[in-house]
Amino acid sequence: MSEKLPLLNELLKYHEENNLLLSMPGNKCGLGFLRDDIGRKFADRLGYIDITEVDPLDNLHCPEGVIKEAQELLSKTYNSKKAYFMVNGSSGGNLASIFDAFDEGDEVIVERNCHKSIYNGLILRKLKVTYIEPVIDFEKDIFCPPNGENIYNALEHCNNAKGIILTYPNYFGISYDLEDIIKDLKQRGLSIIIDAAHGAHYGMSERLPKDIFSLGDYVVLSAHKTLPSLTQGSYLLVNKDESNIEFYLKSFMTTSPSYLIMASLDYARYYLDKYGREDYEILIDRCEKWRDSINSLNKVTILSKEKLQEKYDIDITRYVILLPDGYSGHKFLDYLRKNKIQSEMSFSRGIVLILSPFNTESDFEYIYKVIEKLDLAILENYSRLNAKYYSFVPDKKLEPYEVFKRKGIHCRIEESEGRISKNMIIPYPPGIPLVCPGEVISNDAINIIKDYILNKKSIIGVENNAIEVVDL
Repeated sequence: MSEKLPLLNELLKYHEENNLLLSMPGNKCGLGFLRDDIGRKFADRLGYIDITEVDPLDNLHCPEGVIKEAQELLSKTYNSKKAYFMVNGSSGGNLASIFDAFDEGDEVIVERNCHKSIYNGLILRKLKVTYIEPVIDFEKDIFCPPNGENIYNALEHCNNAKGIILTYPNYFGISYDLEDIIKDLKQRGLSIIIDAAHGAHYGMSERLPKDIFSLGDYVVLSAHKTLPSLTQGSYLLVNKDESNIEFYLKSFMTTSPSYLIMASLDYARYYLDKYGREDYEILIDRCEKWRDSINSLNKVTILSKEKLQEKYDIDITRYVILLPDGYSGHKFLDYLRKNKIQSEMSFSRGIVLILSPFNTESDFEYIYKVIEKLDLAILENYSRLNAKYYSFVPDKKLEPYEVFKRKGIHCRIEESEGRISKNMIIPYPPGIPLVCPGEVISNDAINIIKDYILNKKSIIGVENNAIEVVDL
C-alpha cells in the first residue's frame, strides 16, 4: 500500500488485527448495526449515503421534516421536553448548554472531575468557578463523583451561584444518587447541566443506575460511547421552556452536518426503543455471571456496587478491573492488547472495559481465559513515585478565563512546582484535568505527570518534558 496514506493504512491495519473491542465506540466497529436488516443495510451502504442537505432530507439547523420527526421521537425515548442531534460529540452539547445557561461573569459550581470540554466552556463564557472536590477511594486508587456533603459545601462557599455542572456517571461508570439534590438545587433557582456522556443506555434496566434525563435543565448524552452510533454522535436533552439553545447549537455545530452520523443517531434511538430492554437484560446477566467467574480466579477484582460507599452505584456493564496493590494497570492494558483485547483505559491500579449487548458469550469466555493465564509478576509496578491520581486538591489562584490571555513561559516539569499552570494538564484517558488553568502545580501533580510519562501514557499540556506557566 502507498506510504502516502499513513492514517488510512494504520486504520486498515488495526481493523485487520480483529481485536475484541471493549472500548468506545458503542457500535463496536459496526457490530451494533448488525442487529437487524435496516441496521445491516445502513452499515453496508455507509460509503454510498454520505450526502448533504437535499430534498427530502431536511436541514439540521432548521428541521421541518424527517430530522424534526427523528428528534421528536428521541425526546419521547428520554422523556425530555426537547431533544437534539449533536454531530460533534458531547463537547458541542456541553458548550451550547453552558452558553445558554449562563452569562459572562456568572458564578458556577463545577464538579472538578468534569470533562475538558466543560473547562473550555468556562473559559469561553468567562465564568467564575467554584469547584466541587472529588471523593477519592484511596484503597482502589479511583475517584468517585462528589457526594451530597461535597456539593453543598461548594454551594456554601459561593457568593451568588447561578448554576451547577455535574457528571453522571464518571469515566469509571460510578454515579452518586443525585435525584433529591437536583430537585433541591432547582428549587433554589440554580440551572442544572448534567454531562451524562457515559449513561446514554441508562433506563433500559432497573439493574442499571437510575436515569435522570428529565431532571436536568440540560443533559448531554454520548450515544457513540455506549449505543450503536457513529463516533461524534451525541444527544442533547433540554427541559427548559425559555431557551436560546438552538442559536448556540447553530454556533457550535458545523453547517455541514454528517448525515451518516445523524442517521446512526436515529438508529441508536430506534435500537433502544425496539431492542434495548431485552438486550440489556441479557447483557447484564452475562456481566454478572462472568464477573463472579473472573473474581473467583483470585487474580483481579471487578468492582461492584457492594464495594462502594452508600448512595453510590456503578454501571454493571462496565468492568472496572482492579489489580492487587503493587501492580500496574498500564501494564495490564498492554497485556490485554497483546492478547487482542482492546481496553477503554488504564489507571494506576487497573483498567476499564466497556461491554455492550453486541459482546457475545464467547467474548466473555475469552476475557476469562486471558485473565486466567495471566502471570501477575509481569505487571509488577516498578515506579517509586507512588503517584495517587486526584489524591490532592490544587490551589486556585486565577480564574481559568483570566489565565487565557496571559503570556506564558515554558519550564521543565521539575521546575514547575509552585507555578501557576496556563493550560489544563490532562492525563488521557480519562480526559479529566489533573491541574486546571489558574491552579498551582504541586509536587503531587508533578509525580503523577512523571508516572504517566514513565508508563508511556498520553498527557495533554506537557510537551517535551515542559509545562507552560504564568506569573501573577
